[in-house]
Amino acid sequence: MKKSYSLEELAEEWGIDYQVFKMKIYLIDVIKKYCKDHSITQKKLASMVPGLTQDRISKIFSSQPGNMTIDMLVKILTVLEYKIEIKAKAA
Repeated sequence: MKKSYSLEELAEEWGIDYQVFKMKIYLIDVIKKYCKDHSITQKKLASMVPGLTQDRISKIFSSQPGNMTIDMLVKILTVLEYKIEIKAKAA
């Protein structure tokens, strides 16, 4: 039987800061939804973003966020004409 992990547990297991991991997952979800809603393939998305390969897109679409920097995720969203706002609040 497969064990189910929380995002926090996965981040710890993979050695990734939880807040960074959570932000990456959110941005990836936005990108995936946009592509689905607009029938954009991984190959097409890669061709829209300079320096991005279909292989890297495939990895993030298959839930491997460690393979993509926040900078690149923001770059992808910018190409998709999203405005990014980051808010910080005390815990």
